[in-house]
Amino acid sequence: MSFKSDLPIHNRLNPRKTGIPPLYKRLVIGLVSLITLYLIFGKSKTPIFDVPEIDEQILESNLEVSYEADSHIYEVTKDGITEKPEADFEYFDLNDFKGSAEGMNNGDVVLFLMPLRNAEGVLSMAFHNLMNLTYDHGLIDIGFLVSDCSEGDRTLEKVFEYSVALQNGTLVEKLRKEETSKHKSGSSDLYQLYMDQDYMNNVKNSYDPKSFHKDYEKPFRSITIYQKDFGQAIGQGFSDRHAVKVQGIRRKLMGRARNWLTSNALKAYHSWVYWRDVDIETCPGSVIQDLMKHDYDVMVPNVWRPLPSFLGNEQPYDLNSWVESEPALELASKLDEDDVIVEGYAEYPTWRVHLAYIREKDGNPNEVVDLDGVGGVSILAKADIFRQGVNFPAFTFLNHAETEAFGKLSKKMGFKVGGLPHYTIWHIYEPSEDDLMKIAKLERSKRRKKNTRS
Repeated sequence: MSFKSDLPIHNRLNPRKTGIPPLYKRLVIGLVSLITLYLIFGKSKTPIFDVPEIDEQILESNLEVSYEADSHIYEVTKDGITEKPEADFEYFDLNDFKGSAEGMNNGDVVLFLMPLRNAEGVLSMAFHNLMNLTYDHGLIDIGFLVSDCSEGDRTLEKVFEYSVALQNGTLVEKLRKEETSKHKSGSSDLYQLYMDQDYMNNVKNSYDPKSFHKDYEKPFRSITIYQKDFGQAIGQGFSDRHAVKVQGIRRKLMGRARNWLTSNALKAYHSWVYWRDVDIETCPGSVIQDLMKHDYDVMVPNVWRPLPSFLGNEQPYDLNSWVESEPALELASKLDEDDVIVEGYAEYPTWRVHLAYIREKDGNPNEVVDLDGVGGVSILAKADIFRQGVNFPAFTFLNHAETEAFGKLSKKMGFKVGGLPHYTIWHIYEPSEDDLMKIAKLERSKRRKKNTRS
């Protein structure tokens, strides 16, 4: 029985001998045609198409400056070719914006980025800490990202309000009036009665106008406010945000938000990018210079938080800054590719060295420890690393996501990542549900004792 087919038949034991395939014929014919056209027209002095004449001065100018600039921009019009005037475009040599240890003295512009979600209640504190920065305000561009706020939250409106007041020099008086109104209404945080009084006195002094530096009210170079939602549905309560089961999802969404903000806010003239969480309570005003002077590509401080006396007065807050360990690498090798290791939880025993736990109260604040993972509360990074492709992975990268993966990725790409174990900034205390129940119990006990005495 025989079969007819239009397809070529190949027998490896007795291959068919065929002539030149049609495709080869076409290629040969095309090549011969091109050679023929070249012989006919190639040496002709008459152009086939009319090309506008190029001004010889432009060409001479091009030759004169070719050693100073890599490229020029020319505009093609119906009348010919002209070089665009300088006013129509900007030229940046990115080698001038690498970032240096003496950034302020060298005029390095810092991009200050702050993500905001349901932050209305802590914005006054955040803006105080902004004004408290001693890095030249004229060299700082601020970018706020307001996203995924709850219905009825006024974070966006407050940011508009405070930003305008900050730039026109009226914010200090505005915040003073708000604080006075708050006290008159009888509003107070009961938990403060159970906090370490030395810490509370330090907070009070930090917000005392007598401690403000001379340029405290100086406007910033610019303020830009971005609003975009990313589908973050996890609550903003302490227990909601720190539950282990939501950490992977939450951090990947946060990574997406950070990347979006970076890509929209970062400009060619930025030398550094400083990320700061909104809910930092106290921080040295010189924090940017203090992190910058070590000339690392990525640098973070230590982050702790105060606690009520019945919980020990204080504890490490950010456990995402760490040095890699063999047990952690072995753990990662046994996890699925998409699993995210969450540091500080019993479910993930990594046995890593955490920046937070090697802190000494009287330690040298300039001591540097090389890190693999970093937390996102306060990050200073050279803008150049973002231009070279470093980002906050919004996916699982080496079983990590967002800032910890950012640290890992930076190290993989050969950048220096470090932290300051003895240089501490303080996050606000957010009472958990258990803490509030304990405080309520202590208050009831105090009232009973008071009633017994009376």
